[in-house]
Amino acid sequence: MADVISDNYDKLFEALAPFIEKGRKTGRVSGAGRARKAPVDGPTSEELRTWARANNYEVNDRGRVPASIHEAYRKAH
Repeated sequence: MADVISDNYDKLFEALAPFIEKGRKTGRVSGAGRARKAPVDGPTSEELRTWARANNYEVNDRGRVPASIHEAYRKAH
């Protein structure tokens, strides 16, 4: 019985070998789901939100800060 399993394993591995060789790893990226740090050269999301509200922009409490707010912040500074 062990020989049959071994033979089938070898056949399966041979059939999948081209895909295994060309494939790439996928899955969660290290740190996914945790709060991200702000880029070194820019403000944090909270700093952007505070600035946006002080300058009469509508911005959500959560989620990604829109690019238009990033751009307005850069132009103002």
